[in-house]
Amino acid sequence: MIILTGFAIGLLSAGMRSTICYALAGCLIVAVFTLAALFSSGAVSLLTLVLALLSYNAGIAATLLTALILAPRHQV
Repeated sequence: MIILTGFAIGLLSAGMRSTICYALAGCLIVAVFTLAALFSSGAVSLLTLVLALLSYNAGIAATLLTALILAPRHQV
């Protein structure tokens, strides 16, 4: 579920086409994880944060690669 959520956030932030949106979404992922870790009653694994950030970056990369593939090519 963490991977799908991070990937979806990456896809949606890439749709905004703004570097500020990329950075803000990444910071919000870390902030929400930190708040959840503070208020959690049990132990929290940093692996979930790493997975969320990696899948977030994969979502952005997938959007950009799809845009490059679907872009019209110019014939010389």
